[in-house]
Amino acid sequence: MQKSVISDEEVRSRGIGCKSPLVDAFVGTPQSELRCFLTGLMFVTRLPCPSWCDHHPGFLMRSMAWFPLLGFCVGVFCGCFYDAFCILWTPLISALLSCFFSNWLTGCFHEDGLGDSFDAFGGGWTKKQILDIMKDSRIGTYGSVSLILYLSAKVALIGDLGVSNWALFSCTGGGPALVGAHCVARATSAPLIYFNDYVIDQQDRKSNFYGFFANAKHILGPARVVFAVFSAEIVFFCLYGWVRAAQCAVLLAVAVAAAGTYGTAIIGGVMGDFLGATICLVELCVYLLLSANFSDAEERLRNGGVSLFVLAVCSLGPICAIHWLQGKKIVQGAC
Repeated sequence: MQKSVISDEEVRSRGIGCKSPLVDAFVGTPQSELRCFLTGLMFVTRLPCPSWCDHHPGFLMRSMAWFPLLGFCVGVFCGCFYDAFCILWTPLISALLSCFFSNWLTGCFHEDGLGDSFDAFGGGWTKKQILDIMKDSRIGTYGSVSLILYLSAKVALIGDLGVSNWALFSCTGGGPALVGAHCVARATSAPLIYFNDYVIDQQDRKSNFYGFFANAKHILGPARVVFAVFSAEIVFFCLYGWVRAAQCAVLLAVAVAAAGTYGTAIIGGVMGDFLGATICLVELCVYLLLSANFSDAEERLRNGGVSLFVLAVCSLGPICAIHWLQGKKIVQGAC
C-alpha cells in the first residue's frame, strides 16, 4: 500500500541534492562557509537562496554549526511579530499569532519530526516498525496529541512571559524568549549527530540522501560542534546574563545526553525526525526555564510541596528504566 502521494521512484530520481555523491571528494575540497550557511537556511526555512546553492548533504551536515544562528534569525522574525501584536492584543493572543508566522517561515519542519517521532516511538514495537512508521507521511494518534500539547504549551508559556522588555543581559517577556529558545534548541543537532550514530534506513526512499550522514563525525568535526554550542550560549548570555546562561548550559547538556541515550537505546542512534523532535522539546524546555518562578519555589516546597516534588522525581526512575529495557529489547531483536 502506497504511504505517500509522491511515489518512491519519483523521490529516488531526485538523487542526493548535488552532482558529486562522493564523501572523499567533498571533504578534500575547500568549502565555502557562506554556502554552508545558505544550505542550512534553505533547509530549515522556506526563504529563497541563490541558484548555486543546492541541498548537498555534506554542506548541510557542516551547516549544523550555523543552526543556532539560523534559529536566532527565526527567533528575531517571530519576536518582531510578537511585539507588534502585543500593541493591539494580549500576550497570549500575540503568542498564538507569532506561532503562526513561525510555522509559516519554517514550514512546520521540526514539528513534522515531532509528530513522526511520537508516532514511531509510541506505536512501534521493534526497530523496523519504528523506522517504518517514521517514514509514513500519515499522522497517528501519538503524533496528533503530541503536536496539540506542544503547540498549546508553547503558546501558553510565551503568553505567560508577557510583554517584551529588551535590555542587554536582562531581557524579559515573550519576544526575547522566542529568540533565545529558537537559538538554543537548534544547538542540539550538531552534538547529537557528532556523538551518536546516524541511523540509515536502507528501505527509505530518501536513503541515498541521508546515507551521506553516516559520515557525520568525519564531515562535521569537533570544532563545528563547539561553535554551535558556544554561539547559542553567547546569544543567551547577551539576552539574560550569566546566571540564565549557566542554567541554559545545564539544560542543553542534559537534553543532548538524554536524547542521545534514548535514541541509541531504542533505535541505535539518531535520525532527522528525531533531531527535529528534540529541537521542539528543548525549545519548550527553554520557555519552561524562563517562566519558572524560582524565587517562590523554596516557600512552596516548605508549605507541603515537598512530597509532591519527591513523588514526581522518584517516578522518573521507573519510567526511564522501562524505556531503557524496551530499547535493549528492540536493539537486540534487530541484531
